[in-house]
Amino acid sequence: MKTIAVLTDQSSGAHTAARYALHLAKKMKANVLLFNLAPVPATVLQLQTAGAEQEMEETEVNSLTAYTLQLEQELAASSFTGSWLPQISFDVENTELVDIMTAIDAHKDIAMVVCGVPDEEELADYVLGDTCSRVIDWARIPVMVVPRGAARMNPEKIAYAATLKEEDLQSIGELGELMEAFAAELMVAHLYRSIPDKAVKAKERALQTALYRNLNCGAVYFRSVDDSRPLGDWKWLKANKPTDIMALMLRPKEEMKQFFKRGKNDQATYHITVPVIIMPKRP
Repeated sequence: MKTIAVLTDQSSGAHTAARYALHLAKKMKANVLLFNLAPVPATVLQLQTAGAEQEMEETEVNSLTAYTLQLEQELAASSFTGSWLPQISFDVENTELVDIMTAIDAHKDIAMVVCGVPDEEELADYVLGDTCSRVIDWARIPVMVVPRGAARMNPEKIAYAATLKEEDLQSIGELGELMEAFAAELMVAHLYRSIPDKAVKAKERALQTALYRNLNCGAVYFRSVDDSRPLGDWKWLKANKPTDIMALMLRPKEEMKQFFKRGKNDQATYHITVPVIIMPKRP
């Protein structure tokens, strides 16, 4: 059975992500494993300094136990009686991010990592920030970032931003397999900054042909989107009908910054209000 790993600090943004992950897990028939990324309170640090390690561990276990119970109660209250519910468990052995990501890598049943956006940040800024970048760089599996206010619903449309590189097809295939339980339509879009020449058009046709011939992703279709306007935005996600989840393959840092910092200058960030899945780039 698949498992979804959720990184939490029990803030409102992280709680939104945990609830969203549980909603996905119900449909995917997956379990949920919580990892605690909460900052260590001063009282706990004092305990650690005093050498009371056992008491410190008990404090963290009690906190995660209470939070797990809260999630279980919320899940049960929003589900039909007798319906299948994900099992929620937590990990208290790993507290540093590098240790958490190493533990996730060792769990071969974990199919995706889910994290929320801190209360004072926008999704685009968080994706480009240090913590999320480290999670994405270390993960060998997809990472989903859930914005505050994300609606818990079965996705009907997923949009994938293509690069026209060879790795696109494998990445799209993995995305389709991950989300197959939802039978959502998949829009594969190539966002171009300048008018496509013959070589680019040939790559677009090759990808479009490969999508239909080589993948079994249900309702998949391709769009070539003009993204040359100085003032970038996310309107392309609404083509045909609104997007519920956006996905893209991990790109070099400058390309990720260019993609997410859509505006007149490097400091302008436009709100993105749907969850984003960053697919790992395979060797």
